[in-house]
Amino acid sequence: MRGKLPVSTMETRDAIMEHIRRKPGITFRQLARELGLGIGTVQYHLHRLEREGKVVSFRANRKRYLFPNDFNENYEALMTAISNSTQRRILLLIAEEERTLSDIASALGLTPATISYHMKRLEKLGLVERRPCGKYVAFRPAFDVDTLLRLLKEYRPKIWDELADRLVDLVLNLKGEGE
Repeated sequence: MRGKLPVSTMETRDAIMEHIRRKPGITFRQLARELGLGIGTVQYHLHRLEREGKVVSFRANRKRYLFPNDFNENYEALMTAISNSTQRRILLLIAEEERTLSDIASALGLTPATISYHMKRLEKLGLVERRPCGKYVAFRPAFDVDTLLRLLKEYRPKIWDELADRLVDLVLNLKGEGE
């Protein structure tokens, strides 16, 4: 949409609404950036769209996430989490099997402190459950895995491209051709 700025107020509002429909769970700043609109302009139109009941928003992780009013509210937490690449990777890992914090950190190449931070966020969203496992704590999904995969496919197709690129890189590295 960049470079094709709407000329009227209604065109701007319609463009914002259409962008939110195509990308439910988009953040406020990402919306402004992708449409090439000023923060004040986006705020004004979102306020109107929310008052008209066409858009709903909520804050999590110090960000404002936007959804069309008819979007299934059960999916909002998942859409919020998958908009963050680390949280998305964690959800995909625990969707495979229950894992401890150190297992997740090791698999993702991140520090346990970083994983702990994201796990707290995911717990707040109600997406993961803790289970005592000896002296460790195991995490398992508190969401339907098929729903996660469907949301990734339908609303975040770019993620599939990124995953495919990573798979190709992995195969090339295993063959010694990646460098």
